[in-house]
Amino acid sequence: NNVLFMEVLEREAERLGLHALLHEKPFAGINGSGKHNNWSVGTDTGHNFFYPGKTDDARALYVTAIACLAHGLKQHNELIRCCVATAGNDHRLGAQEAPPAIISLHPGIGFEKHVDHVIAGGDLLSYCPQKSGADPKATAAMPAPCGVEDRNRTAPFPFCGN
Repeated sequence: NNVLFMEVLEREAERLGLHALLHEKPFAGINGSGKHNNWSVGTDTGHNFFYPGKTDDARALYVTAIACLAHGLKQHNELIRCCVATAGNDHRLGAQEAPPAIISLHPGIGFEKHVDHVIAGGDLLSYCPQKSGADPKATAAMPAPCGVEDRNRTAPFPFCGN
């Protein structure tokens, strides 16, 4: 839980004579320096609900998990908004990146195409994520591996299944 973590962090920092920086972007010009909360959902046997996998069962679990997450966001968007709405976060997102009042899910362009395919009558299990590499534009460097989908880092749920 993000709130509990922040409370414990502040208390322990104070005990050690330190100060915890909890602003989303505490240092100007340094991208990614702020706090955020990563989470995952899985089973006690290691099945990650938000990883597409290579089997039909794993892909069915992934598609189902994304559908459940999307439904939960739709049904409980006010609650989610209350959990992420802080003055600093609203300023960062509203002033610089994205509208803060919009709670959205961005599983990637490839998955969006899959959803369109399913809506048009296609197979639910046909989603097959493709890994790629980012070209560094330098002859002395090899392509950097990328996740299976691009990210929209301004969405409250920017990416699922890496």
